[in-house]
Amino acid sequence: MAIDDDDVRRLRQAGDAVYRRLVEGVLDYAIFLLTPAGRIATWNAGAQRIKGYAADEIIGNHFSIFYTAPDVESAWPDEELKLAREHGRFEDEGWRVRKDGSTFWANVVITAIANPDGELLGYAKVTRDLTARMERERERRRMAELVEESRRMTEFIAMLSHEIRNPLAPIMNVLSIMGREPLSERGAWCLEVANKQVRQINRLVEDLLDVSRVTTGKVRLSLAPLELGAVVHDAVEGMRPAAEARGHQLTARLPEGPLRMSGDRTRLIQLVSNLLNNAIKFTPPGGRIDLALRPDGDTAVLTVRDNGIGMTAETLAHAFEPFSQGAEHARGQGPHGAHGGLGLGLALVRSIAELHGGGVGARSDGPGQGSEVMVRLPLGVAVGDPVGDPVGDPLGDSPEPP
Repeated sequence: MAIDDDDVRRLRQAGDAVYRRLVEGVLDYAIFLLTPAGRIATWNAGAQRIKGYAADEIIGNHFSIFYTAPDVESAWPDEELKLAREHGRFEDEGWRVRKDGSTFWANVVITAIANPDGELLGYAKVTRDLTARMERERERRRMAELVEESRRMTEFIAMLSHEIRNPLAPIMNVLSIMGREPLSERGAWCLEVANKQVRQINRLVEDLLDVSRVTTGKVRLSLAPLELGAVVHDAVEGMRPAAEARGHQLTARLPEGPLRMSGDRTRLIQLVSNLLNNAIKFTPPGGRIDLALRPDGDTAVLTVRDNGIGMTAETLAHAFEPFSQGAEHARGQGPHGAHGGLGLGLALVRSIAELHGGGVGARSDGPGQGSEVMVRLPLGVAVGDPVGDPVGDPLGDSPEPP
């Protein structure tokens, strides 16, 4: 069936009007026409939204007004028009300038418009604001770089810890042998100092290895049915000498009834010990440390509260991150401040809690107001709980002293 020429003409006329209204109303793209000399001839709603100019402010201006000073100095806008004339179309991405002077990352398409005789009538220019997309891509790359950096750091820490541990084991054995020999008063004092420092180094190395294992997913819990109250009691008694050595009053409130759960006893004792050790370190001598364990529905809530140096809001935000110690914690003499350590204790607490399906939290009213750290652990013993193999020391057992 033949198409009526009048119908085609009327449709094109109507279509041109619809197209103009459509273009003028688009908000996500700046769409406008340029004269052959590059001056702005039309302006749509999207152009106003993206670039900030109203139509009566910008029409008649040269389109180079949207370009950065270095681009204008290098005559890049004119070069874009030249390339569009030669190839019919030109596409580019780069920084553009809004009315208020701010910049945005733009995708620009310039299309040359010519009549049937090839005479240049002007250009159609379409601009998209890609700043948000570019920021997302930049953030994605940054996160990928952070993950890779974290992986390399974890591998380095693991390697360094093992390298330190290799000579540390024989030193500990030698000090043990020396402790069985008769020594002068001064020699006994020297041995006590050496033992104390070696134990400190050994503890730091073990913490580093634990962080490395948790980060790389090499920790597998040895799950077994247990009574959480008894585990917490044993951990408290193990830390009581350290608290008494600093003159702290350590109290523990445990529930009368049993709190049964599936857990790794060794790791849970480590969790409680790290909580208490953190409170002991950051509470001035003669302070008070209160531990409480209670049921809350199908979870157990463990809290450790102290009247120590407290934490700022910034410290609270990073309290459970590895190698994180607040500025108030880092004051003092020596590379690690008055309190020592690498800021791994609470990071391990969080890791152990999460491996058990629980979580952690902390609060403080501010510096000098003490702190409270809370751990939630799921209760209940499932039938057929899987029992994983604990991660052994890849170096094996320490050599026996001669």
